[in-house]
Amino acid sequence: MSNAVANSDASNFNKPEVSVSVRDENLKGKPETLSFPSVENLIAETLPFQNADQLVERILASWLKAFSLHECTFIWRECGSLSGRYSSLSNTGDIQHSQFPCSKNIEGLVEDASEKHPHYLNLQWLTLVLDEVPIGQIGFDKFVEIKVPPVWLSSTARLLGTALTWDQTLRENKLKALGEYAAGAGHEINNPLAAINGRTAQLLQQETDPHRKHLLQTIGAQTYRIRDMIGDSMLFARPPEIQLAKLNLSKLIESVVHQFAEEFSTRKLSLWGNREVDVMFMGDETQLSIVIAELLRNSLKAVDEGGRIEIDCHLQEVRNQSHVILRIADNGSGFSEEEREHCFDPFYSGRQAGRGLGFGLSKCWRIVTQHEGRIVLNESHGEMTEFIVSLPIKR
Repeated sequence: MSNAVANSDASNFNKPEVSVSVRDENLKGKPETLSFPSVENLIAETLPFQNADQLVERILASWLKAFSLHECTFIWRECGSLSGRYSSLSNTGDIQHSQFPCSKNIEGLVEDASEKHPHYLNLQWLTLVLDEVPIGQIGFDKFVEIKVPPVWLSSTARLLGTALTWDQTLRENKLKALGEYAAGAGHEINNPLAAINGRTAQLLQQETDPHRKHLLQTIGAQTYRIRDMIGDSMLFARPPEIQLAKLNLSKLIESVVHQFAEEFSTRKLSLWGNREVDVMFMGDETQLSIVIAELLRNSLKAVDEGGRIEIDCHLQEVRNQSHVILRIADNGSGFSEEEREHCFDPFYSGRQAGRGLGFGLSKCWRIVTQHEGRIVLNESHGEMTEFIVSLPIKR
């Protein structure tokens, strides 16, 4: 297996082509040099697209079509995750999207993926670099020699980089819009709600009939329920400013987990983790404790008696900046495709599926974004469901 590097730096536009050699048994060692079509063709054939998977498929299809490849594959690793991902397209139109356990290094992705797909070791691989940071690798077959223009590779890297963040970016924009709606709606609903609650209290003081008194108490209780929901939505829309302090993430995890010690013992749950001791960063202790507690509570609702929960934390370089990575995973009931799409929505509930969503995960998303971080949901290898929180370390 050989490797080359594809850099998305604009300075590559004037650099010489990259020569890549790939073995093709049908050519029996005869030299063959091929040139790539224009980068405009690559971009045109990827548009329009509806989601990240479709964009990846169209990029791979462009490579297949341009050079009559047998197979084209893209592999990458999610930030902070213990899982790698791949998308593979064959010349018969078969598309595969899946995951595999991986190491922390981009350079080891091919070896990690080959545990599940041994033939990957026989493909030619190019490392795709976006803004001087490796984001993944693209593999293909068949040709003996290809003259790869850097502009083609840089455009591929940028398109694939867009695909990796597309769904997350759309989700964040949607949640921001929901937050603005919640702020306005909460204010408008609170005014008539206060009038209903006040009038109900007055009527209760004068009412002597037990049945009517019970009905008024029910009305009052429901207004308080609406008030609490509005309070949650307002907190989601307009959270308090973060109060930064120097924190040790490992110790913060321990203090939160201690609150659930009785439930772990009663339900015979196992807690695993690989936590670096000195993960220091600046953050709001109260708010980040809520994030850890809500994610842990979500896992506790999902696992059966004797289930397994994992909590990891470590430091990782992401786009040339140090990040704190928190991972909370469980082997409980997973998320359906619809639940994955709406898991951070403040007005969506998946409790009928056995894993409560409600406002808990919405609070997590809001607090993490307040810290300029990101939170993602992955269906990990080994039937584990994991949430990954990535927080930048401010110097």
